[in-house]
Amino acid sequence: MKRSYLIRVASIAFAAGMTQPVYAAGAAEDSGDAVDRSAIIVTGARMGEQPSAATTLPISIVDTPQSVTVIERDYLDDFGFDDINDVLRLVTGVNVERAESDRTYYNSRGFDIKSMRVDGLGLPNIWGVYAGQLDTAVFDRIEVVRGANGLLSGTGNPSGTVNFLRKRPTGERRLFGELSAGSWNRFRAEADVEVPLTSDGSWLARMVGAAQTNDSYLRDYQQKRTVIQGIASGRLAENLGIVAGYTRQDTHADSPLWGALPLLYTDGTQTHFPVGTSTSQKWAYWDTHDATAFGELRWDFANDWSLKTSLTRKDYSEPSRLFYVYGTPDPVTGLGLFGYPGGYYHTNDGWIGDAEVVGKLRAFGREHELTLGGQYVDSNLHYLTYPVDFSDPAWGPLPALPNWSGLEVAMPAFGAPYESSDVDYRVWRIYGAIRLALTDQLKLIGGFNYIDVRSSGISFEVDYGRSEKAISPYVGATYEIAPQVNLYASYSDLFEPQHETGLDLLPLGSAKGQSLEGGVKGNFLGGKLFGSLAIFSSRQSNIPEAADFVPPFGTLYRGITVKSAGVELEFGGKLSNALTVQGGVAHLFALNNDAGDRVRTYTPRTTANLSARWKLLPALTLGTAIRWQDDIYLVNAVGTIRQGGYATMQLHGRYDISDQLALTLNLANATNRKHLQSLYWDQSYYAAPRNLTASLQWRF
Repeated sequence: MKRSYLIRVASIAFAAGMTQPVYAAGAAEDSGDAVDRSAIIVTGARMGEQPSAATTLPISIVDTPQSVTVIERDYLDDFGFDDINDVLRLVTGVNVERAESDRTYYNSRGFDIKSMRVDGLGLPNIWGVYAGQLDTAVFDRIEVVRGANGLLSGTGNPSGTVNFLRKRPTGERRLFGELSAGSWNRFRAEADVEVPLTSDGSWLARMVGAAQTNDSYLRDYQQKRTVIQGIASGRLAENLGIVAGYTRQDTHADSPLWGALPLLYTDGTQTHFPVGTSTSQKWAYWDTHDATAFGELRWDFANDWSLKTSLTRKDYSEPSRLFYVYGTPDPVTGLGLFGYPGGYYHTNDGWIGDAEVVGKLRAFGREHELTLGGQYVDSNLHYLTYPVDFSDPAWGPLPALPNWSGLEVAMPAFGAPYESSDVDYRVWRIYGAIRLALTDQLKLIGGFNYIDVRSSGISFEVDYGRSEKAISPYVGATYEIAPQVNLYASYSDLFEPQHETGLDLLPLGSAKGQSLEGGVKGNFLGGKLFGSLAIFSSRQSNIPEAADFVPPFGTLYRGITVKSAGVELEFGGKLSNALTVQGGVAHLFALNNDAGDRVRTYTPRTTANLSARWKLLPALTLGTAIRWQDDIYLVNAVGTIRQGGYATMQLHGRYDISDQLALTLNLANATNRKHLQSLYWDQSYYAAPRNLTASLQWRF
């Protein structure tokens, strides 16, 4: 069934493309040059094409006084990174916390990344968690801003922002197709087709789609994922352009992990299970449905001045029937675990309206850049709970792990749903930034973000009414010490609305603080190699720390102050015509509270990553992607859970059968290193063992 499903999708995409010949276009499409297959991560590319991910100004990454990594499409295709988790774990300073099979947290510089944007826009993510696995097929590139993000997302957080840039029509005819097969019955088909809609090429359309199905090394876990995106663009007048599009991703997971494995025995020793151990049951499932429709108008009303307006509708739903396991097992008998069934239906729907003016002005004999915009977000969050009577055996004691079949507990009798949460969330925002050329070498950036956040409703029997306002300034400067090499520094206020409830059953309130960053970045070797060195420091007060669990309100929190400081080194580009590299090192030399105690010990203090591709022969390319982190630990009431430092390696090979056809092989976790995915909670599960994926790619 899986093979026939994917073959049908691939055949339709291939046939559609063959009826209209198309030609490859990639990172070099603007210049008309052939695609450079050696590019892995290009930082500072496409100068001025889109606003900077950190400042909303149309300036290059080298001129942005903040750490930004740009991940290009070729990197994703070559290494077979089809979901965002694989990508971000190889970005300098970013940690991927896969706490469960279908729920993931991200952090950078010691703080959770709560802002995931698409083309700079997104609904508020009040919980900071991401369900499902976001497919990368529909994105042209990914920008990761580390540090304060107030100008882009509206709320300031010292961790960072991930901004996804959609694949859009470019004016080139194209057909890209891919068929993949891999370990655990993994099959995937992907297509990317662009054609003109009119003979003069003024109206264009681009369709992207992917379908994937796979089993897993985890017992009984299966997943089916489809994603489709269609975008059309054109001109209503010579200076008036329009873009409209629709994206939808649907993911269905059978026997997912809700929670994970117990990590400590009652005597405080750490558990060790086989890699594929799961606590899920065969009846459990976890689905996500994410649909976005958007429209944009761009009016170039004067030389170097434009007005862009956009309206986005986002509909998200997450039905699930889950099984959680809690307790501490006895080291001899393995008994001591209990069940917790859960049935839920979560939705988050909303509208995003945005308008901004971007332009250049001349004053005092120099050219300066300016942006000014406003945004309104209106979203509604619903959470339905399907109760299970406490007399149901699903609440009872469980047998010892790991020899489970997934039939230990019958599917419970879920009752009629009741509404656990109904929250309306509204955000008004005004933002602006200006870049002043004080001299040929010295540039000054100033910006502000005013935000008005209001919410109303009930969430798990707690009043969710909130109303907060803040204005956060941003200032940065760059000084060119050599051609395309800048010293830089930046400062930003931090303001982060939060959903947590305090011990007094009142809203905990926003986290506030300051963030500083300074360093040097530039292009070297004639622009072939990018490098940056950043030193950062931040202080944020009222960060939630779990203090108590009180049914039915759930976990209650206290606010603490967290200080973070560290250094990041990043580089990427061509060392020669045959060798391309990208890598970096991040080190936190302080992550503690006001008392000096270590906090967030699940976060590695030092991480390193290196990706390299070597064109051994004209048709043969070899590569590797390596990530290393130092040890982490977590202390709970029973003892200390530890995960020692470890490295993982992916090996890559690509053989160009012809100019249009290529075969790629990727061997993930090549050393078969056994390790826990995360210590974000005191439950976890093991990462995938060694696995192989083969892909056939064609471009016309």
